[in-house]
Amino acid sequence: MKRKIILLITLLLLSYGYSNAQYGPVVSFSYDDGDHTWYDNAFPIFQEYGFPGVVYINATNSWVSAPGTVDTLHEMQAAGWEISSHTYNHDDGMEESNVSKMKNWLDSLGFPNPGIAAPGNIWDHDGIAIAKKYHPYFAVSTTNFGGLAQPFDIYFLLRFSLTNDQTQESIEGFLDDAIANNKWIIFYGHQMGNAPGSWDQSEELLQMTFDAVVERGIPVKTVREVINDLYPPGCIIECSEDSLQEPVLTYFEQQEPGGEIPPFNTSVWNEYWHATPWTNYSGSPVVYYHTSNDTLPVMKFYRYVPNGEYDVRATIIEYDAGRTYRLYYSFDSVNTSQYNFEVDKNSDVSLGSVTVSNGQFALYTQKADVISGDDGYVGWAFIRLIPKPILVNLKVFLEGPYNGSGLMTTTLNTNNLIPLSSNKAYPTAVYGHYTVINLTSIPNSDIVDWVLVELRTGTGAETKVAERAVFLKKDGSIVDIDGISPVTFTGLSAGNYYVVVRHRNHLAIMTASAIPLSSTSFVLYDFTTSQLQAYGTNPMKDLGGGLYGMCTGDGNQDGLVTSTDFNIFNPKFTSAASGYEYSDWNLDGIITSTDFNFFNPNFSNAKQSFVP
Repeated sequence: MKRKIILLITLLLLSYGYSNAQYGPVVSFSYDDGDHTWYDNAFPIFQEYGFPGVVYINATNSWVSAPGTVDTLHEMQAAGWEISSHTYNHDDGMEESNVSKMKNWLDSLGFPNPGIAAPGNIWDHDGIAIAKKYHPYFAVSTTNFGGLAQPFDIYFLLRFSLTNDQTQESIEGFLDDAIANNKWIIFYGHQMGNAPGSWDQSEELLQMTFDAVVERGIPVKTVREVINDLYPPGCIIECSEDSLQEPVLTYFEQQEPGGEIPPFNTSVWNEYWHATPWTNYSGSPVVYYHTSNDTLPVMKFYRYVPNGEYDVRATIIEYDAGRTYRLYYSFDSVNTSQYNFEVDKNSDVSLGSVTVSNGQFALYTQKADVISGDDGYVGWAFIRLIPKPILVNLKVFLEGPYNGSGLMTTTLNTNNLIPLSSNKAYPTAVYGHYTVINLTSIPNSDIVDWVLVELRTGTGAETKVAERAVFLKKDGSIVDIDGISPVTFTGLSAGNYYVVVRHRNHLAIMTASAIPLSSTSFVLYDFTTSQLQAYGTNPMKDLGGGLYGMCTGDGNQDGLVTSTDFNIFNPKFTSAASGYEYSDWNLDGIITSTDFNFFNPNFSNAKQSFVP
């Protein structure tokens, strides 16, 4: 009987529909074992840039097991870091007891859903089977070639060693390659230090790398964040899993790396470990069929999923290089060759969109044709259901830059004062906003400033399910980071959400009630038309002409306009400060008496935010 493999996650792209665009570029920073320099030296730099990191720890490591370290790890976790497994005892390798014990240790201490990095870069099929049983991904080895290109195997994640032997030129070259080829670079290190020819990573090297990442506008995420983006939980079919296929395949053909290749059984579908030396895709098994066999039974791959709209993507793996195949498929059993696509290499393929209304998704396939080259083997590794992003269409005015004619000024933009990193507008340490956006330019001249948009399932802060930094245009519309598109949230189901809008020196507002959001509905929610549009009692400022906006004057974002905010303003006013300042209440880039004139009425009337 073949191995039973349980996989818990699925592939999400940044685009949707029938687009073939791939996820990336993206960068992750990780560290192995356990060392005090992670917190003492690296953590402050990560905080400065607003970036999260990943630590793969051993419970028996002397620093990890020391008193107070778990509290330190919780502090790092609260700042967006991923705390994951490097096995309980590094010396015991990928033994199942060593893996499971560490998983339980992490879970019990409040570090749920950890990934795993293999001790000593151990990788074999037994190790994969153990990793899949306990973890959503497996970082297993080191690459000298920079980033991972799609498709890649989430149980064979290659990482790139970031040590003092690396030069600025080499790092920038890898980052440029990631941009050109939509790659994911997972950097890793062990400890901070200045020694060359060792595992040391200097603070200067880390800062140089961060600067190069920011300059190129590449997002930085934890490994688990990328996996959750690419493989949202509960919506993947690993095609070799026998409970998710019909007919069920009752055998499993092994191919160990470097071993003799056993023959395929050409009369039926085949399950096979894919580990050929010419491919970047190794580890997870693939369900293959021979293109010359037209008598195969129809193979059904299926999964029970929540009802909703999904984009469908598949990882298709070729056994024989240099050949082009056409694969046929359908979303129902009536015409199993209804759709088709061509591949000439290992590919991440868009299969279209489906609406699931009965709780089950199914894909049927039987046939593949040779377009060029000889007959050969081609097969399915993963089928991924990507929930379509929900759309948010909001209009809001800020009191400070509002010019009285239904528009806001864009002085900050005109004077090139809007930062290109969302972390400069909403620092991680202040806002707890960890998905930092880095741009190479502000997208258009109509942008007023960054804002934060937050989704909640209830009124309380504990119900927050998503948050994004996006842009506010002068007409009040809130748009995505391209300056044009509607704001999208991925990985969420259609439903009713409270929507919170925050600005760095205005009082936050929230929709008066939960509003319906979906991938197809794009109904405008206009805060500007009435006080009743926002949660609370008179939560906005009357701007005249029947329009309302967010109250200015909250420079420390505590939800109140108080003397504390004046104390932020006064030193800047006295020194005639200018630039991107929290006490620039009217967003004109200079601190003057005009800003005080905006602040004082809201201070005198004790204005406050009603967002819980």
